[in-house]
Amino acid sequence: MIRNGFAVATFLFASVAFAQNEPGTITGTVTDPDKGIVVGVQVQAKHVATAMVYKTDSSRTGAFTFSQLPPGMYELSVPVTGFTFAPYIKKDLRLDAGQTLTADIRLEWPINLGTVGDDTFLTLRNRYAGLSGPAPHALDGKPDLSGIWNGSPDPNPEGASVLPWAATLQKQRIGNNLRELPSAYCLPGEVFPSAPLPYKIVQTPSLVVQLFEGGFRQVFLDGGGHPQDPDPTWRGHSIGRWEGDTLVIDTVGFNDKAWLPAFLPHTEQLHVVERYHRPDLAHLNIDVSIEDPGTFTKPWQLHMVWTLAPGEEIGEFICENNKYFGDTRAK
Repeated sequence: MIRNGFAVATFLFASVAFAQNEPGTITGTVTDPDKGIVVGVQVQAKHVATAMVYKTDSSRTGAFTFSQLPPGMYELSVPVTGFTFAPYIKKDLRLDAGQTLTADIRLEWPINLGTVGDDTFLTLRNRYAGLSGPAPHALDGKPDLSGIWNGSPDPNPEGASVLPWAATLQKQRIGNNLRELPSAYCLPGEVFPSAPLPYKIVQTPSLVVQLFEGGFRQVFLDGGGHPQDPDPTWRGHSIGRWEGDTLVIDTVGFNDKAWLPAFLPHTEQLHVVERYHRPDLAHLNIDVSIEDPGTFTKPWQLHMVWTLAPGEEIGEFICENNKYFGDTRAK
């Protein structure tokens, strides 16, 4: 009888423990400030206790669902998406065991205020979402990175440990609505390709060329090194080498005028190393290490994933906006 009682107690204890750990669901719909649905945007749910991040994309109806989630506190977020939407985060979402929690997301416009036609990122991503297949190879046996790519920045550009002067300048730039942004004055907008824009890669055994609407970059693969005394330029001097199936691009010789991601400044000591790996037909993984002892206390690591957009082409880009914000620099 005691044994039967023990068995019953054990069963009840196990049942209660299972109920307490029964997975739950977070679901909702993503809309824009005008209440229109947003298709193909990435939604993230972070389990606070374990730091585990779950990811999914909003459907054609704007809906998203995370199922089989362990109970606990969550942070629901949408990272920077192209130029159209500002990042979103909602903290302190409690998901109880077995619960279905509804948490709709309303995104906000960033500085471009949702200007129609100003951002192609989501359109291209959704248009070619079904592409699949193995990564192609060039005639020399190296992975072929050629093609039109839908660029994307690091969705979570955190971890930049900067010196006080750089942090102060970054804060000023954000506070004045990016009034001194170089690209707003028809100057180069990127140190290295890292924006939600289309990029074209042309690959040969001795040279890789990256084309984008605001300019181009050459990466020399002929085995030569950097100039001993490079003339500082906006995008520096780039050389490349293959490490297995990964193209490593090393760039130095920058001036101190361009802006880094997250609107950070830099000095002429800037050194950027990019690692390009094509795991399949439709994706290009890019890991970036940014070093600058005049700006950072330690190297800054970024991670980007571009998607193939084979039916697109780089368009003509003409910049005539040399009186941006009423040419406030002259005042």
